[in-house]
Amino acid sequence: MKYTLDTNVLVYAADRTFPLHRQAVRLRDRAVAERESVSLCFPVLLEFFAVVTDPARVRSPLDPEQAWEEVNAYVDTFQVVYPDERTLVNLSQLISCHCIARQNIFDALIVALMLQHGIEGIYTANRKDFATFSEIEVLPWAE
Repeated sequence: MKYTLDTNVLVYAADRTFPLHRQAVRLRDRAVAERESVSLCFPVLLEFFAVVTDPARVRSPLDPEQAWEEVNAYVDTFQVVYPDERTLVNLSQLISCHCIARQNIFDALIVALMLQHGIEGIYTANRKDFATFSEIEVLPWAE
């Protein structure tokens, strides 16, 4: 199964202060070993950057240069999928089918990219964020 990682996996792996840090590191390392089956969505990398540089969201924020180095390491390691015009068509369909509004648009964008690139599952600690989308499989890794 082709899968992706949600932002929370990357954030928890980057910050040792999170209780789920070790589990996130194990999952990330497994994804590296299985990189042929893993794609990362570009919006996830942007959200990762935003979160790990924000002292209101993490206890040990990275400076922007460090955070961007982490983003580049993910780009060098994994196939990264980027939005294009086709993504917008998929997103439009998801908005219509699932009555997407407010902050849910960002998760819908990830799902649109997944559908476009044949990514069937997403590992996330926030299962409820993706529960709306029957088109993909939510793969829990932490409870």
